Amino acid sequence: MIQWLRHHEIDPTKWDHGLAQCANASWYGLFSTIEATAPGWEALVNTETGSQMPLTHRSKFGINYLFQPFLMQHLGPYMPVPDVRQAAQFLRAIPAHYRYSDINLDIRELPHLRHLRTLQRMNHVLQLDRPLDALRSGYSVNHGRSVRKAQQLRVQVENRVGSGEVASFLEGSAQFKAWRVDRAGRNAMRRVLAETETAGTGFGLMVRNGQNPVAAGWFVRYGDRLIFLKGLATPEGRNLRAMHALIDRLIAEHAATGVVLDFAGGNDPQLARFYSGFGAEPVVYLRALMNRLPALVRWLKP
Repeated sequence: MIQWLRHHEIDPTKWDHGLAQCANASWYGLFSTIEATAPGWEALVNTETGSQMPLTHRSKFGINYLFQPFLMQHLGPYMPVPDVRQAAQFLRAIPAHYRYSDINLDIRELPHLRHLRTLQRMNHVLQLDRPLDALRSGYSVNHGRSVRKAQQLRVQVENRVGSGEVASFLEGSAQFKAWRVDRAGRNAMRRVLAETETAGTGFGLMVRNGQNPVAAGWFVRYGDRLIFLKGLATPEGRNLRAMHALIDRLIAEHAATGVVLDFAGGNDPQLARFYSGFGAEPVVYLRALMNRLPALVRWLKP
């Protein structure tokens, strides 16, 4: 039986314990992660199977809807035994007052559901299960050349940079501004970076040219997975191949550990080429769009 839990009914300890029993448990599904990115969230929980799914919601023009929070790749459903039919049950169980949703799911396919359509999204992951030389042999020709270029330019990667400095660098960049992240998203990013830094699960890497930051990334560790949560390089940093040096440094530090480097993206063709250039493999997940709006306004949403 699937139960709908309001925010005050979700017990943090019980939620995280349930997540830990799921085969597709993820950092994105932790109580603290969801709390930081979507305060006031609700949830669906299957009391028989132990599966659970967060409901991250907002309201606009009197319409309640589900949204994908900034930095969150997917929202489950998290299941002890992943099953397409059970995932569909969760989507059918979304309370009726949520008239629209645009969320990502950690599944590869869904059966046909009324009012719902899906789009494939792409993540990229790299198994760090071999020595560094073997991992580097999997780089593309261009990536190998870029890493060597960064070494020739004596690009240095600074370790354990604080969350505040990384967040300020990201927010101050032209690229970040082009993403049009709203104030709620920026605040969520700062909360997530600070929370993971305090918990000891998040850390920053940075490249400077003199005193000026030219590239930075924030990474989060969960179990055997290392997530490249967010990062970018300035035009100056790209000329220095700073992001190539930064990722190569991370790979060097975790080579032969068995850790999975999760690039947390790759829908953009340029990003896909960048990630696959390190040997990363694509992994499909789904964007699920549910539209139960009245017919007169349904066309306003994708």
